[in-house]
Formats: sequence, structure tokens, C-alpha cells
Amino acid sequence: MTMKVVAHRGDSARCPENSTIGFETAIAAGADLVETDVRMTRDGVLVCWHDPDLKRVAGVEAAIATSNAAELEALALPSGARLCRLEAILALVRGRVPLMLDVKIDDDAGRAAIIDRVAAAGMIEQVVYGVRSAQHARALIGAGAKFPRLAMPAEPDMLDEFPDDGLVGVRLWEDQISEAAIARIRDRKLGVWVTAGLRKQGEAPGYISTERLQTLRRLGVDAVLVNDVAPAVWIAHASQGE
Repeated sequence: MTMKVVAHRGDSARCPENSTIGFETAIAAGADLVETDVRMTRDGVLVCWHDPDLKRVAGVEAAIATSNAAELEALALPSGARLCRLEAILALVRGRVPLMLDVKIDDDAGRAAIIDRVAAAGMIEQVVYGVRSAQHARALIGAGAKFPRLAMPAEPDMLDEFPDDGLVGVRLWEDQISEAAIARIRDRKLGVWVTAGLRKQGEAPGYISTERLQTLRRLGVDAVLVNDVAPAVWIAHASQGE
């Protein structure tokens, strides 16, 4: 089994996170999937952005939820990047690689908008929707969402709360991975996904060393979210008999 490489916010070690150039670079480097975050602006536009505001990345006190999309799109981001709408990223990756959504909003309007955008793009089978709570997962089921879902529990023992319907895998942090945690996921017949990065050591999410990538592969992890795509692809696809 080849461990899949998921480009965390695009090829974010080399390009601005959640940018079109970052996604293009990740695909060119051989990423099996790309991952982006989803939030909603004040005027109901879905955008691909991790933080609740632009302060960390752009030094601007502009909150996503209280700003209109046009206002945010007019702001300059590092390296000439611009805030991306979800529909633009769906169009960029369609037919090339699947897209993982780390959904940062949990309300009826947000869920309905994501369902509509994914369906309009014809990508129901090409999108993996990340859910952080069992309540969110149940709300998606109630809304009739058909795309695959990835459970993202805060702790491994919270997995039991998530319904099976549509669930294809479980995302844990690298520092939560153990043989016992993997066995718990395998007992549910689900894939094991890992976000790289040792949080207690202050590492950025998505950072990982070569040795740790090799360890995850030996443990049988199905997919790993990383910032630096090219070396991860080389390790993930290397011969198991090395």
C-alpha cells in the first residue's frame, strides 16, 4: 500500500498557503490530494482560508466572517497571492486530484452552501469533507450530503461518537499516533490520516522530518498531510523493500 500525500493548504512550505500557485505546485509535485480550509464571508461567499482573520498571514485585522468577499479579495497577500473562493479551487483541481476540505464553519447556511458548490462542480466523489465533531457529521447526514467524510476528532477516543454513514477515514495529529490508536481506527474499517507536526514541540502543522515520514509509512498510515510535498511524495512512493 502506498501512503497518500495530502498537500496541506497546498504546497505551503514553498508557496503562500491556500493559494492557487500553492495548489498548482502541489499537483505538479505529485500530491495525491490537496487540502484547503473553508470559511464563509459576511455576504455568504465560501473562501479558502485557515484563520478566522488575515492577521497572521497578511498583518491585516480583517475577519472573514464580518467582511465581504470583495473587500477580502482586494487585500494583497504575500507573494502577490489573493484570497481564493472555494468554487475557484474546485475548478482548479477538478479531474486532476481529489480535494480535502477542512471545514471551519458549522451551521446550516455553511453546510448547504458547501453541498451546493460541490454538487455544481460535479465533484461529489472527488471531495473529502473533514468534520471535527459528531454533531457536524450528523447534520451533514441530515442535510443529505453524499460526499465522503473524514472524522477529525480532537482526541482518538472521541471517534466512537462519529456515525459510520459516509465515513471513509479518521484524521489524527502526528503526536496522537500509536499502534493502539491505529488499531482502534482499523476496527472501524476506516483509513488512517495524519496531520504532520509535533504540537508540544511547537512545530507548524504539516511539518515533518524524513525519518518520521518513514515511520508513518511503516505503521501503515493511509494518508499524511504535509507542507513540503515533493520530498514526501518521494518517501511515500519509495520501494517498501528499501
